[in-house]
Amino acid sequence: NFPFSEILKTLLALGREKMGCAVEIEFALELPRTNDGKASFYVLQIRPMSAREETMKVTISKKDTSSAFCVSRRGLGNTANSEMRDIIFVNPETFDPANTRKIAAEIGELNGVLNKNNRKYLLVGPGRWGSSDHWLGIPVSWEDICGVGSLIETVHPRLNAEPSQGSHFFHNLTTLGINYINVDTAKGDHLDYQSLLELPICSETEQIVHVRTEKPFTLKVDVRSGRAVAFA
Repeated sequence: NFPFSEILKTLLALGREKMGCAVEIEFALELPRTNDGKASFYVLQIRPMSAREETMKVTISKKDTSSAFCVSRRGLGNTANSEMRDIIFVNPETFDPANTRKIAAEIGELNGVLNKNNRKYLLVGPGRWGSSDHWLGIPVSWEDICGVGSLIETVHPRLNAEPSQGSHFFHNLTTLGINYINVDTAKGDHLDYQSLLELPICSETEQIVHVRTEKPFTLKVDVRSGRAVAFA
């Protein structure tokens, strides 16, 4: 007998362990044509289970925008979140594209600590998050950032990459309801690194900084307009 249910249970357990959430599996099963033949099981894709958020009307006021450390016209998702206090960002002053693999490893370590303490966080960095080409962004795997609450991709003069919309990594984010924001100052967006550096620093390496606000900051993303703001 083919151990069909045992294979599925094992894959579901491994997927949950590695991705930190329930997963969906696409597979193919080829049955033998003869009684003494062997069956073949193929895994086509494993991805996070789709998250279903409640529909809400998000309003971004002029006051929100004027006090925000991040303003974007290209946000995906729909939220009015005031639960996060932690922010991890790649320091644009010291960023070197040659060190993106090292940056990914350091972020993975911080993610492990914050995830263990059930602390969602905002992650900010240049280029494509999850890129397989480490010259186009930070090559994190889902396991490296499984505790993230929201992601911001920025533009950096030393790295030329289009936003990661359309990638499998990006699909995993959106199906989990993780808000994605792209910030490009040349297109009128704004990200105030100076105000982030003035926050209490929990840890710092040569290229990444982990800060924590005294009270939860607010993240708003309006699905209707694509506007997004984050303010303390």
